[in-house]
Amino acid sequence: MNDKTLRIQTLHGTAQEASTFVLSHFLTQNFTVSSKKDGSEVTTIDIEAELRVRSMLLDAFPEDGFLGEEHGEIKGTSGYRWVVDPIDGTASFARGVPLFGTLIGLELNSKPIAGVASLPALDETISAVLGEGIIYQGKAGSSMSTTSSLQEAMVCTTSYDYYKQTNSEPLYQKLVQASGMTRGWSDCYGYMLLCTGRVDAVVEPLLFPWDIIPWLPMIQESGGKYTEFLQGGIASNYNLHDPLCHALSYTT
Repeated sequence: MNDKTLRIQTLHGTAQEASTFVLSHFLTQNFTVSSKKDGSEVTTIDIEAELRVRSMLLDAFPEDGFLGEEHGEIKGTSGYRWVVDPIDGTASFARGVPLFGTLIGLELNSKPIAGVASLPALDETISAVLGEGIIYQGKAGSSMSTTSSLQEAMVCTTSYDYYKQTNSEPLYQKLVQASGMTRGWSDCYGYMLLCTGRVDAVVEPLLFPWDIIPWLPMIQESGGKYTEFLQGGIASNYNLHDPLCHALSYTT
């Protein structure tokens, strides 16, 4: 078994263990919530879950790098780097809303090559290895929608607040005017809907590496396209991508 295959196996097992741990605390709501320097919320479970994931991954592959939302980066020497968001959607998690998940991505020489997203409260898991297709709910194959008209498209964008934070409020208005429907299904749930064909695009003006790197192989393997946008990105099915970027005055 080669180095990549070993890591892919570990990727899936770690995501399952971490999301089970996170779900157990979601069901009991046994945690405390505090604010980070940027004003975003963090729970004691975010912090503990990331430490657990980091330990599992780096115990198995001590020469790998690691980047996590809560504890920062550890440099590696192997060329591989793990990118982790232990709870993507902390605001939902902390309020008893089931739209959160554990994200783990794997890079090789700075290129995302695999990712998994587990949304345990919804019992949904999706993963992909670049060039090897996508797996949804344990079965091979999942694809984006084929919608080709923006006027018929459903587009997710997490929050108008992110447009305010990036001084791009006019682009929010452009998005609403150009799209058939916009919905605030947020964080990892929006990308889950995108990669399984239930919405047509996700537009986020503000993302961090742990928010998007795990999703990039899944977006590509489900037939989509991704373009950087402001401090975030535009992800959509292939048919809509150029029209959507044009509507927001972004070239692909």
